[in-house]
Amino acid sequence: MQQPSLDKLNDIVEPGAASWWPPSWPAIAIAVVLLAGIALLIFWLVRRRQQSRVRKAAIRQLQQDRNMSIEELTILLKRTALAYYPRKVVAEKHSRQWISFLLIPLSGKEKTAYEPLLNEANKNFYGIADNNFNRHYYELARLWLSKDLSKQPGAEDV
Repeated sequence: MQQPSLDKLNDIVEPGAASWWPPSWPAIAIAVVLLAGIALLIFWLVRRRQQSRVRKAAIRQLQQDRNMSIEELTILLKRTALAYYPRKVVAEKHSRQWISFLLIPLSGKEKTAYEPLLNEANKNFYGIADNNFNRHYYELARLWLSKDLSKQPGAEDV
């Protein structure tokens, strides 16, 4: 048997590098999920910033006018609450229900300090308000606005 000559053999041709386009289906799915996640994150951050801006404006207004009436203070708090809660939830609250709503994010110790406001709410919201109630209601408003309102129960319904 005669051996073939190596000169007559053809060289091995290597294939070209794989192209990145068109991407595979898993790569497309990953890209779509990443883009959707980034879009949701941006939406959440913008919304949180807008809500925070409303709360900070309310705090500034509260600090500027320490002698607000109960009506003015309630309007300020309800406008702020509308940035975090559906209108239906905020609009149906009044007097005792409204103060109970404001007590939700407070700690147990803070709640016990402001629970006497519940007993005096109807008299002071719909009658002649006394200075003691006004002072405590103002302090409750300041404390409520200092909390992270987006973490309150019901804020996720917005």
